[in-house]
Amino acid sequence: MKSNSLADTYEPQLQKSMKTVLCSRFISEYGFMGGREVIELIVNDLLKIVNEHQLPSSKVKKGQILWQAVAKNETSSYGKSMSNTRTIPVILTLVSDEEINMRINGTSITQIRKNVTERIMKEADEQRGTLSQPDIALLLNISRTSVGKYIHEIQNEKGIILPYRGTIHDIGPTVTHKREIVRLKLQKMSTPEIARRTKHSEEAVDRYINDYERVTRISGIFEPIDIAYITNLSESLVIEYLDLKKEFQMGA
Repeated sequence: MKSNSLADTYEPQLQKSMKTVLCSRFISEYGFMGGREVIELIVNDLLKIVNEHQLPSSKVKKGQILWQAVAKNETSSYGKSMSNTRTIPVILTLVSDEEINMRINGTSITQIRKNVTERIMKEADEQRGTLSQPDIALLLNISRTSVGKYIHEIQNEKGIILPYRGTIHDIGPTVTHKREIVRLKLQKMSTPEIARRTKHSEEAVDRYINDYERVTRISGIFEPIDIAYITNLSESLVIEYLDLKKEFQMGA
């Protein structure tokens, strides 16, 4: 069979890739015996992950920063470490022309920080990520207590629920999102519309409603500790739902 001299000369250049280097490393350095096809599957997955976590610098504009946020659709559970939690890169705007003009016009630093706090949470959410209060504290170089205070004030002033890990992944003692979700459901609003308004998944909305109904239906029969056992919910969560029931009855 006649050799294709051009192919013999130039085809080796196609092997000069990160994929080839990684495949060879699996064999030569780690003695991986899974076969070439298995190695390529693993390497392709690794390259995909690397690609997802790298964004070209041209996408980051003046006043912006690249930050690793927890994926919005990541599931949370008690004791789950960050090393076992999926994250994605998001671009956040720490300084915009709006803040510059606010400084020029003498706006207080507190109000400017509240402005940035709200924006970066929404930016992360739009990129399928979610920030925690410690994230925001580090980004703005303020205390976590201040972040919590800003979030509380913004939500009360604007009547909104901000998308951060406390509300999206139900982390921490906040009850704001539960209250709003239950209130909207009692007003006969559909699950998809509640999910859109509160920036939760439809599954999360249904879970809160179902838990609320399970707790309140037997609240006149059992004590909170017994309700917790029956519903497989924590006693503190049961008490939150019972407090919500009282709140809605008083407002009726």
